[in-house]
Amino acid sequence: MTRDAQAGAAARPLHVLEILGNAIVGGMETYVVRLVREWSRSDIHVTALCPFESHVTEALREAGADVLIAPIRDDPPWLTIELAAQFVVDHDVDVMHAHLANAHALASLVSSLTERPGLATIHGRGVPMLDLEAHRMSDAMHMSVVCRAAESHALAIGVARDRLHLVQNGVPAADRGEAPGAFATRLGFPADAPLVAFVGRLSPEKGPDLFVRMVAELLPKHARARFVVIGDGLMRERLEAEVHLLGLDAYVRFMGETRDALPLLPSLTALVVPSYAEGMPLALMEGMAAGLPVVATSVGGVPELIAHLRTGLLVDPGSARNLAIAVDGLLDDPPWAAAIGARAREHALATWPQRACASRMGDLLQTLASSQHPARARGAAPPVRLAGRPGGASAS
Repeated sequence: MTRDAQAGAAARPLHVLEILGNAIVGGMETYVVRLVREWSRSDIHVTALCPFESHVTEALREAGADVLIAPIRDDPPWLTIELAAQFVVDHDVDVMHAHLANAHALASLVSSLTERPGLATIHGRGVPMLDLEAHRMSDAMHMSVVCRAAESHALAIGVARDRLHLVQNGVPAADRGEAPGAFATRLGFPADAPLVAFVGRLSPEKGPDLFVRMVAELLPKHARARFVVIGDGLMRERLEAEVHLLGLDAYVRFMGETRDALPLLPSLTALVVPSYAEGMPLALMEGMAAGLPVVATSVGGVPELIAHLRTGLLVDPGSARNLAIAVDGLLDDPPWAAAIGARAREHALATWPQRACASRMGDLLQTLASSQHPARARGAAPPVRLAGRPGGASAS
């Protein structure tokens, strides 16, 4: 490579291949879309590899990313491995960034084939076994976690400290949102009704069934209150049946999947996060940034986010009664609830600004790309081990 060519390679944007193990509208997917939106296209060019077309792939394209579609399973099919590895070489990808264990496994295989570095972000409170196996597959794979609980777990199960990084999630400030009462009216509720919400995927670990049972506990005392479930998932039909069985149809609405819950948050009175397991939940952080008093179970990284009775309320997991007692306190004392929400917003915007999170992750990816194989000039293809390209041969 000539000096001019080397200078041109050094000046071009970092090419990041984001590999998403799912493409539903969820916390991980929202995290990746926001990264792409925040990164300057002159500094970082993103290609996203996703398992199917969806609202998420639309959002990624709108944010400026190129999108590839290929099946991504726990045991990645050879055609997907071949496609990803060939793309990494042919399009001079500098670093891969994987999300969920199936994407992590794919990234590690491609890293081994192409000798390009990779990073897997673990979005939960611990490191699943498949993620650990994938991490150990390639010495060029690093791991990032979003909370101290996950960092401690990763170190305890043997992830090398020099390949482990803590990069907390960030959140944007919520917009002003709809006019007061407009969201409640749109749901068919009285405009002045206190509105309490669950926001998230309707799956067992998120505890939406606890939210429904909490409603039944609260209503004898707070008949004016109304409740909304924002999100979708496999449990929806069962939850709707339980709401009907408990006679709560007039008080609970299922809104379904929404591409962006942020504009809805300022219309809420409180947010409930009843999860059994969490890392650094975006819904909780977004609620705090919107100035909401949040009631959340004390699991995973949640206690790192909330100062109990100051910026939110923490309860033990698994109890609808405990959730109801906490929400009851907020509904009984609106000035106290408002003060908690105001302190939560101040803390969230000072501690987890979205731009700072994106900047830290961009810096980490840049460091991995430049330091993993310092002998390789950026823009120069490494030795690869793909069919038709013998080991040690240049892919140029």
